[in-house]
Amino acid sequence: MFLCNVCKKVGKSKKQGGFPVRSFTKAGASLQTRVFFQAPDQKPCNLCLRSFRCLTPTNEKIMQALLIGGGIIGLSAARYLHEAGWNVTVLEKGDATDNCSFGNMGYLSPSHFVPLAAPGMIEQGFWWMFDQKSPFYVRPRPSWALLDWGLKFMRASTHAHAERSARPLTDLLLLSKKLFQEWAAAGDLDFGLTERGCMMYYQTEKTEKEELENARKAEQLGLHVEVLGREQVQIIEPEVKPAVRGAVLFKDDAHLYPNALMQQLPVLLEKRGVRIIRNAEVTGFERKNGEISAVQYQLKTQNSKTETVHPDLVVLAAGSWSPQIARLAGEYLPLMPGKGYSMTVENPAKKLHYPCILLEAKVALTPWPNRLRIGSTMEIGPINNRILFPRVQGILEAVPRYLPGYLDDPVFRELADLKKLKEKLREKVWFGFRPVSADGLPYIGFAKKNANLIMATGHAMLGVSMAAGTGKLVAELADGKTTSIPAEAFDPRRY
Repeated sequence: MFLCNVCKKVGKSKKQGGFPVRSFTKAGASLQTRVFFQAPDQKPCNLCLRSFRCLTPTNEKIMQALLIGGGIIGLSAARYLHEAGWNVTVLEKGDATDNCSFGNMGYLSPSHFVPLAAPGMIEQGFWWMFDQKSPFYVRPRPSWALLDWGLKFMRASTHAHAERSARPLTDLLLLSKKLFQEWAAAGDLDFGLTERGCMMYYQTEKTEKEELENARKAEQLGLHVEVLGREQVQIIEPEVKPAVRGAVLFKDDAHLYPNALMQQLPVLLEKRGVRIIRNAEVTGFERKNGEISAVQYQLKTQNSKTETVHPDLVVLAAGSWSPQIARLAGEYLPLMPGKGYSMTVENPAKKLHYPCILLEAKVALTPWPNRLRIGSTMEIGPINNRILFPRVQGILEAVPRYLPGYLDDPVFRELADLKKLKEKLREKVWFGFRPVSADGLPYIGFAKKNANLIMATGHAMLGVSMAAGTGKLVAELADGKTTSIPAEAFDPRRY
């Protein structure tokens, strides 16, 4: 602690004298980047540094941002950083044609304000482990990372944590939905944004009580809900004939077609000047004075040599692969992959009007014009390419239990023919790995040990739902600006 000679208050600072700080100035219709150097005789506190007080301008320079990960989170951050004036490069380990965002259900879900680490999750999860068809499963194995993640997850699964998390999650989800509305309105992307809400169906008295309490909390958070009885939902969905006690309609929810978004967004960004390097695997970092000074990567081609880039900012948005990459930079990120499955059918005979979640079964359905996607499960375990058939079977068996109208749909019956499905399992069943944080909140913010590293991962099933908002927060944090919403709850340095 010392006396800041700029604001004359007692504060603290890790850096003093002769280091670069960036700011923006208007230059016509565009933004120009200005680099400042703190004078050696100045000893400002961190607050003065972030507000660029009493700094001396030097040369103008475009700052370089490197995004690790070309999924929906990385691309959203790339979009907002580029709009803010950064020169942006994205490193994507694959070819960007089938990452976790493609098989997503496409939900924009302000209704999902309860974190995955919630009261009762541990007890329920324990019993689910003995059912191969259950929606949640932790694959036991000797792993320090899994043990540490599990202990943190257990400690976070409290009423107090759920209460604290509701407002930040709602704010991020609403911000993200608003930004997606802006993307759609701009007209340069067509991803089928539909604002119709989402049905939460329940069959048991216990789940009905829990969901009505959830609806009450949603209204306290400013969301719009409607409780519907059995007869009402059967009128709303006459073709699939819901066999339920009732439903809660979350009217603020929306949905989009993630495949279209993920196909069009990279094209748009490259057209605007963002560089996307595909099949590029990060192999190491160079660190200097508490920052990342260089990033090494290698293209997945025969005899490819190691390439080195020297970014001013690094954003880690590599989804379930983030912990391994973070370790290369000396960071620890408690995060586990959660495998999820989905199946998509074309031209179903029975029309589903509203996206819905079958609550007890934890199965989700999303209707698009001439298309239906069914998805579920959270299988915590190592990254692998195995498909556990009992889990797929559990998903398909749940659908007609809640929506018996699908038993009369030849398209669904064809998908649910287990013998035929086994023969074409990899053709019909998509799977991907959702990055699950230790407390059910995403990691968005600066890293502990590297001052120019921002984490943007851990969104679990809500990657698409939170993508645009996360990208906006990343750009604001990078520029030292006040964030659109409070972001303290997402700070990776909480662990």
